[in-house]
Amino acid sequence: MATVTDSKTVKTSTPPRDTASWGFRARGLMAAVVGICFGIPALLSPPLAAAGTWPALALDVLGWMLFVTAATFRFWSTLYIGGRKTYTLACEGPYSICRNPLYVGTFLLWLSAAVFFKSLTLVLGVAVGVVFYLLVTIPIEEKLLRQVLGAPYEEYCRKVPRLWPRFSLFHTSPTITVTTAGLWTECRRAVRWIWLPMVAAVLAYARNQPSWPHWFHLP
Repeated sequence: MATVTDSKTVKTSTPPRDTASWGFRARGLMAAVVGICFGIPALLSPPLAAAGTWPALALDVLGWMLFVTAATFRFWSTLYIGGRKTYTLACEGPYSICRNPLYVGTFLLWLSAAVFFKSLTLVLGVAVGVVFYLLVTIPIEEKLLRQVLGAPYEEYCRKVPRLWPRFSLFHTSPTITVTTAGLWTECRRAVRWIWLPMVAAVLAYARNQPSWPHWFHLP
């Protein structure tokens, strides 16, 4: 049973049920499948904008804006929920403006990579992955949280949007409790995704070269 410890945070000692549903376990596999199905045709197609042009520069600027926003959302969210996701209802900071700010950060990371890569095909692949998470993975997680946290989580869902941030709802306490384990976990993940802009930019440059195989001509 969930208990209210203050006006903003709900904790429970009830152990979460197993999240062994195929839709939850397959989220990584789905991301890999989408990446392969859309990434390979994009890789073997010319980039949307040629290197050294103003459109290419504009896409790079947009890519960096998305990347920085994504990194901000992920680290900001980790401060409030890192290591406590399945037994604590955080309602402050990023969790006061949307229920899944970590996923917002993840989706923006994917999108930034597609923009750096200069491929509308890859942007479409990101959209497919986001739809899968919205229709399958996130509802499964929310069902688990309803079972664990009960009525307080139901009330939270009624007030706060699932994904699109509503900044007018923002609130936070002067101090928060941060778990070092959660921060270290996010830092280890960051080691993987922090290279996205450079890798995507290098591949976009390579796709501009005459020697690169252009087996497809997708946008």
